[in-house]
Amino acid sequence: MALNELKKELNKMEKTEIIKLISELYKKVPDAKNYLDIYATGETKELAEKYKKQIEKYIYPNGRNMELRETEARKIIRTVRKMKITALNVELELHYVSCCLEIIEDFGYWNENYYIALGKMFDNAINGIYELGMQDKYNEKIMFLSSKASEYGIELDY
Repeated sequence: MALNELKKELNKMEKTEIIKLISELYKKVPDAKNYLDIYATGETKELAEKYKKQIEKYIYPNGRNMELRETEARKIIRTVRKMKITALNVELELHYVSCCLEIIEDFGYWNENYYIALGKMFDNAINGIYELGMQDKYNEKIMFLSSKASEYGIELDY
């Protein structure tokens, strides 16, 4: 069903029916619950912590072969971006960059695609920070990440 068709159906419904539908979505669809929680409260901290743990699970090496699965971490971030909550996106993107820099530092990991993905994630975070007008809030963290990256020949310009 296309969005326009959905809107037509919703317009036909009574307010109580729409509330019931949204309540069911809230109970049954975790991503809808997350979105509606943020919509209602404006608070992203709890959800950011949940996603940060998931990101860490994929970025840090796992198992006997020390397998890196940062692509899975990027999938989480892409999914969250669809909610269009810039503050949440920035938190997760900066966390991703921080975790990746730790991998480089701890394991001496070198992979050009890894560095490129890290740079793109940093750029996305910077764009979000400018969009929110929150340069002062993030300045110290950005400067730290940029400095740490330069130790490994990675340019993260701010």
